[in-house]
Amino acid sequence: MSVTFKLEDFEGPLDLLLHLLSKNKMNIYDIEIFLITKQYMQYLDEAKELELESMSEFIVMASTLLLIKSKMLLPKPKKENVEEEDPREELVRKLLEYKKIKYIAQELDERQEENLGYCFRNTEIINMIDVSPLTSEEILKDTTLDLLYEAYETLLHLKKINMDTKEQEISQEILKKDSYTIKEKSTYILNVLQRQGEVTFFNLCRPEMPKMELIVTFMSLLELVHKNRVLLKQENYTKDIIITGVKE
Repeated sequence: MSVTFKLEDFEGPLDLLLHLLSKNKMNIYDIEIFLITKQYMQYLDEAKELELESMSEFIVMASTLLLIKSKMLLPKPKKENVEEEDPREELVRKLLEYKKIKYIAQELDERQEENLGYCFRNTEIINMIDVSPLTSEEILKDTTLDLLYEAYETLLHLKKINMDTKEQEISQEILKKDSYTIKEKSTYILNVLQRQGEVTFFNLCRPEMPKMELIVTFMSLLELVHKNRVLLKQENYTKDIIITGVKE
């Protein structure tokens, strides 16, 4: 394999693995672990110039790949009607979760770029706030977002179904008059939790809300999760997500 990327081009070991799967046109549910491990180790060999701290998580993943490879080389049990656990299962789960998070990050960035042309009301107040806006990568860092991803995906689907032409025109008019910031929405969410104790995701993010407000509300919720200001819980996948505040 000819290495055309450097290790520092990737956000982490899972990002590198997704690149290798795509490059080899490989099904994420049926990873050819021997080929992927070989190519992954070649990337590590090419990255000897990186600092040890930057290499550590890549090395951990390398050991995981080698462990999976060794398990797959072991003879299979001869017992009948025994469902054997696939050594790749945990890796596949992590890759799928990372892929979801990367999708959300990309969509949030695209939404942000689409709305750069809008003028905010009270711009003098916004300019006084000496806080750099969080990127989607910073918001999503070290956060497991399966629950929010599913809810956000459902929300976008509901909005697409429910919004007719007239509603779109109304939303665009509202967007021209009103704009929203993560700081304002975060404060709003915390105030709601202080008054009510808890709130459900779909009460907080309603399909009839303007698209820009939905996006900013969702990003605000991600930031609050990342800062450990709120907790999420869900009884099962058919129930709404319950959001509660964290006592400081």
